Amino acid sequence: MLDRIATEDALKHCHECEYRGRPATAESLAGAMGTPLDDASALLARLVERSFLTAQGQGLYALTDEGRVYARRVVRAHRLYETALARDTGFPESDWHARAERKEHVLTDDEVEHLSQRLGHPRWDPHGDPIPTSEGDLPDLHGLEISGCPEGWTGRITHVEDEPNAPYERITRLGLVAGMRVRILSVDGGRCRISADGRVMTLDAAMAAQVHVGELAPGESIDDGLARLSDLAEGGSARVVGLGPGCRGAERNRLLDLGVVPGSVIEIDLVSPSGNPTAYRIRGASIALRREQADHVYVHLGGTAP
Repeated sequence: MLDRIATEDALKHCHECEYRGRPATAESLAGAMGTPLDDASALLARLVERSFLTAQGQGLYALTDEGRVYARRVVRAHRLYETALARDTGFPESDWHARAERKEHVLTDDEVEHLSQRLGHPRWDPHGDPIPTSEGDLPDLHGLEISGCPEGWTGRITHVEDEPNAPYERITRLGLVAGMRVRILSVDGGRCRISADGRVMTLDAAMAAQVHVGELAPGESIDDGLARLSDLAEGGSARVVGLGPGCRGAERNRLLDLGVVPGSVIEIDLVSPSGNPTAYRIRGASIALRREQADHVYVHLGGTAP
């Protein structure tokens, strides 16, 4: 089993390198897997012997057709399982990748196909990564690093890379997810100051390298009047615009069932002594939301749309 896990992790790394136009080397594999360079070199040599890779010279490696099929089967299992975690569970986003890393090695092909069918055959996972089809097809890479955009540019987050883990955890703490609309406020040496769905935040260079963006759809624009329910001051009111793209699964269904739908007027009913949770009145009922839940509710403050 350990040999299978190492094989599949190495093939996934080589596939990621190929997809993003980067060279796969013993050094890149050692860094990705956290293993000594000699062990990474030996693993790559075994994969060449098994016809999953070819040695290209100058320390570079490329997937064979057989290796690419195998790698995409593992990638498909991983991204479908992450999608299921996002939709069906209450696990925090920071846990999805590690759980999917373990599960991808034990799911059978039949289990993967059943999972895809149950989820409605999604094409993109929660991070904005494409999910290979059962035939192994993938769309071309889209989007560019957010740090490469000029000041004043507007667009949408298309992908949040979940590796390396440390910058990814900082990104998730900020609440950035694929689907959010962003405006670039400033770029300085790789650091980006942005406005993302009503929140201003700064990404360090490592974080910015893992956030990819694309153009808005025709007719789309940035809503400069957008705020979060957690911004609502006591005594004020707001009109619900919708739920953010980071609100998924059971939590999203609960909020919709409680009447947190576009057009509903909402106001603060009671603030707890600690300030968290807060009770809100909506459609004649009082509901209690934690601050992180209220962050998912997009509103126009004042109770009317601008």
